[in-house]
Amino acid sequence: MTSTSIEKADVVIVGSRCAGTAAAVPLARAGLKVIVVDKGGFPSDTLSTHVLVPNGVQELQFMGALDGILALGPSKSRYLTVRDGDVEIIERFRPFSGIDYALCIPRDQQDAVLVQAARDAGAEIRERTKVEQVVWRDGRAAGVRCRARDGEYEIHAELVIGADGRRSRVAGEVGAWTPYRASKNGRGFVFRYVDDPLGADAPDALEIFRADGEQVLVLPSCPAGRTLVVNMTDAAAIPAYRSDFHAQWQGMLDRNPALKARVGDATNAGKPRMTDDLTAYYRRSCGPGWVLAGDAGHFKDPTTGNGMRDALKFGRLLGEAVVPCLHDPAGLDTDRLDAALRKWEAARDADTISTYHWGNRESRPGATSPLVREVLRTFVDSSGGDRPNLSDTFNRARPVENVISPKRLVIGLVRSLRAPGADRKAILKEVWGELPMEFSLRRHRLLDGFRSTRPTSTERAGWSVGSPHSAPSYRAAADDEDLAAAAEPAA
Repeated sequence: MTSTSIEKADVVIVGSRCAGTAAAVPLARAGLKVIVVDKGGFPSDTLSTHVLVPNGVQELQFMGALDGILALGPSKSRYLTVRDGDVEIIERFRPFSGIDYALCIPRDQQDAVLVQAARDAGAEIRERTKVEQVVWRDGRAAGVRCRARDGEYEIHAELVIGADGRRSRVAGEVGAWTPYRASKNGRGFVFRYVDDPLGADAPDALEIFRADGEQVLVLPSCPAGRTLVVNMTDAAAIPAYRSDFHAQWQGMLDRNPALKARVGDATNAGKPRMTDDLTAYYRRSCGPGWVLAGDAGHFKDPTTGNGMRDALKFGRLLGEAVVPCLHDPAGLDTDRLDAALRKWEAARDADTISTYHWGNRESRPGATSPLVREVLRTFVDSSGGDRPNLSDTFNRARPVENVISPKRLVIGLVRSLRAPGADRKAILKEVWGELPMEFSLRRHRLLDGFRSTRPTSTERAGWSVGSPHSAPSYRAAADDEDLAAAAEPAA
């Protein structure tokens, strides 16, 4: 191709991981010409929590990717377990669309399946193609200028979808780089794959071990017998992990006897990966002829395990929302298209606000307080193994504040105050600090309205997302849960 060549499509999508492929499938199935460009090639890896609980696994089924994922031979996890001191919660996940299990797939394997699903639906995926800029016409995004090995060219389209992750080039190009609300994250993120020491006897569960201010996830992966261990630790600990990873990892095990008993004898450990750049945010996510999907538009703390679910679900819903506009026999009504994009963004925000605030609160490093432990204990009383309660937070069956309800908070408060040797003054001080968060997150979800910039008590100042030109090079292949741009290789 020459540097002046122009192609035409109905939709051009930048980024072909979760959100990009999920949006491409319904668009291509409707007969639209969809071109997806990605700087990277597949298979390729990226930092990620990797988790899809049933609510997210159903999205793989909707886009036609589930059979390909199951062919990889993954473990199916039907339970969630949480261990924090003497508190142990065991719950079975609530099923969605007949799916009652969670999956944890290495991203190089998972995303290659998603790319193939988009191709099978009729989308054209162009790997190793870098987007240089957004093309504009009459004040509207009208395509992108690309550079591939054989030269530069333009793809003109009625809609540009930026699904290019947290370092989104599209967000910078359309003037939406700086979030309108955000929160500094106090946690870092460290993970590695290991061979599960329990082998075939490993629990049928996603396991969370809480101790000494750390939350460590043990996630059965694929092939069966391979396990992901993720430490969501204080962000201030990441430099020490980078300088002496093995000592820090061993310290994590030594501080948590239950975790050490579970994975301390693991072998065949993979390369560790980590980051301390996890600012949560909302960006303005649509405008004339453009829209931001996945982490390009919204990111929350990975402790919620919902990043991929949201990218897949709202990628799909985005594609479904714009099909009628682009298929209108009367021709494209740009006002109708822009209204559909705005409605989609508002629905995404309404669905994710509770989890965003939950993630902000969970991202505060520090040991579990007596109050929080007693609130957790209320789920022990009511779980009964097969009755989902706490797991509904990850499964998004209910808003988080309805799961961790005022009733549970009051029961936990009373129990903590009555406990022998309780420091009642410290407990009441903690309650006084938590109440503004409870009120403001409910106010935000129920009253504040679309794209509200009114601050909430769950958000912390001092956040940064850099600038559109802060990265050494643009990562068009960035993932919908892209943490890799900030990560440094471990020793």
